[in-house]
Amino acid sequence: MPALLRYRIANLMIWIGVLAWVPFILLRIGGEKPNIFWFLPFHLLGVVGGSRLKSASRRELGESTPKNTRLRRLGHILIFTGIMVWVVYFFLKLVVHYPVEVGQFLPYHLTAMLSGVAILFINFWRERRKIPDETIRRSYEG
Repeated sequence: MPALLRYRIANLMIWIGVLAWVPFILLRIGGEKPNIFWFLPFHLLGVVGGSRLKSASRRELGESTPKNTRLRRLGHILIFTGIMVWVVYFFLKLVVHYPVEVGQFLPYHLTAMLSGVAILFINFWRERRKIPDETIRRSYEG
């Protein structure tokens, strides 16, 4: 399978993983309490599997790895923090047997994840804007 096709499939997988929560949210709005374990595997398979496939296909396409800027590090730290929210949730629920609800942790997860993704997008946009200037400078130097 060509790398470009895998890259597109990876993007589709990520979106399917994110959108796997739409039925869960609609059921919650409707007053039901669906079990998160019906939705979590699809979310994780799509998001984690898609991002790994995307990373591998980017390498195969010969794309260079992005520069490690402060914004990029901050974006990754926020995403990591958003994921770690669930470690606390599962620890309290499964180990301590404390009565916690998904809704108590979801706002923190979404805030960290969406902020991290937004910062990564801003970093991508800023770094991409620099490319034409550097190319023009090199053409004058050489």
